Amino acid sequence: MTGMKTMSWVAAVLLVGLSVGVSAQKPDADAKKVADEYAAAFNKGDAKALVALYAPQGTRLGPDGLLVAGRAAIEKVYADGFAGPLKGAKLTLEPGAAHTITPDVKIIEGRFTVASLAALKGRYVNTLVRQGKAWLLASVVTINDPPPPAK
Repeated sequence: MTGMKTMSWVAAVLLVGLSVGVSAQKPDADAKKVADEYAAAFNKGDAKALVALYAPQGTRLGPDGLLVAGRAAIEKVYADGFAGPLKGAKLTLEPGAAHTITPDVKIIEGRFTVASLAALKGRYVNTLVRQGKAWLLASVVTINDPPPPAK
């Protein structure tokens, strides 16, 4: 897998899981539930459980600009990652704000860290949509922290 593809699926995986939401005053229970389920599935290396958290038409945009759409394509990104560089990696999420747009749409932001051979850190912005009684990821966007300035 090329470096660019590796960064793309890593970012996708990260960002997804990255759906923890907390408002300035009080935690958003729906967003926290999605985030907890995402982190648990990620930390088990379970691509099927992760993709089940996405809406069928969900999208993922990695920091390299690669856009992946639909559950099948997103699942492949996760499965490839867990079979390769993310094998055994552990995800930690730091909640940010949750903004309710409508009763069925929320924007969630926060920070992520993936511990593996090289720790990855960054920010995420995700859109959750309610479909039936479930909150699903409609859009996941991850951005890796920039490298430290050269000395």
